Amino acid sequence: MKVRKEYMIKYIEGVPYLLPYGQGIALQFQGTSLDEDEVFLWDYVKQGYDEDACALELAKHLGMASDSEAIRDKVTAFFLMLENIEVINRKNKRLIGPLADYDVFEIAGLRVLYNGPREYIAPELQLYRGKSAMEPVNLDSIMPEERAFMQRVEVVMSAPRLMGVGELITRTHQVIVYADERHYYYLFPYNRSLHEMRVRKDGSKAVLFISDMNLPDDEITAEVYEAMHQSFLILAFAHGKFAFTSWLLQYRNRGYLFVSSDGTNWDELTGRLADLSEVKRCNHRTNLLEIDGDHVNVWNLPWGSFLDEDVNRPLELGGVISLKHSTTNHMSGRSTSDCIIFAAMGLASPMYSRELTEGNIDFVAKVKRFVPILRIHCNQTQDAITYLKSVIDDGNRN
Repeated sequence: MKVRKEYMIKYIEGVPYLLPYGQGIALQFQGTSLDEDEVFLWDYVKQGYDEDACALELAKHLGMASDSEAIRDKVTAFFLMLENIEVINRKNKRLIGPLADYDVFEIAGLRVLYNGPREYIAPELQLYRGKSAMEPVNLDSIMPEERAFMQRVEVVMSAPRLMGVGELITRTHQVIVYADERHYYYLFPYNRSLHEMRVRKDGSKAVLFISDMNLPDDEITAEVYEAMHQSFLILAFAHGKFAFTSWLLQYRNRGYLFVSSDGTNWDELTGRLADLSEVKRCNHRTNLLEIDGDHVNVWNLPWGSFLDEDVNRPLELGGVISLKHSTTNHMSGRSTSDCIIFAAMGLASPMYSRELTEGNIDFVAKVKRFVPILRIHCNQTQDAITYLKSVIDDGNRN
């Protein structure tokens, strides 16, 4: 955001005015009267604060919630006024509608409020739709205890910057992540439209920056879908829910996670297991675990290959099986700690810091108190199917 510096606050007969001087007079001679809240906001606008940051400061100043509709409306109106008189020039153009109108998705006991073009909502998310898309959601009507379990996803249009903000946390061929005190910043260098995303560390809000709307809708939808995957994992982690890249099978009303610890693709093996009686294939990609009292729940997530129609009902976890390819079928004699480490290789939750990584591994260790975590060497023959089935049955008997 570019802010013209040739403007000042001047009180005239007790009324504050935003007045131009110097080059500013050539653009707009007439001043604009402000109220005291706008005077307060101007100090932050001059420093380059965006709408979100200004809303946070005004809320603290007034003792209100930063996502209060009154606060948001006030800040949005002020920014629009400054934009209209060319005091500021915002590169970002919001693609969202009225703040109160959202598509709501209920995912693993958490809520995602999507505020953006509906044509960019992936079909995988439709199974998780909560309140009717035609029914407006008023943020001020949501109780604080409910608000704590939700993430607001906003879509904006922005020219790609691909510039890091804060400290570099991780870099892969698909994504680069930076962090400052309050946010994670995701850069997607190989995307063609959605190049950047900003996510609050508590998972409460994600902003997706789209730079090119002239691409096919399905291409933009795929990029939005993957970005929402990353932002949801932040929300889940903040609420003690941990994600695994895994194959989920349901057997006798329990869920079993199969994790690859050596990069082997176990699609064929788990698919043949699912052909057995009483076994159902639920998902392959990201599944979510949470400890609930004296047991562990496993949830289907929208980011997977085989989605169960009953997506908002968790399964009780029966066990986690870490698979390693071998010519023979046998259970590893590794220690419990080794089994925990190998299972942790399947974690998809963020590990951007020592604290996050320790939190992930500690969670797997807690899961071990409730269900078996096994390290199994096997091939992909029928003998392996029989062996794995017997291991699961033995666990159920115990």
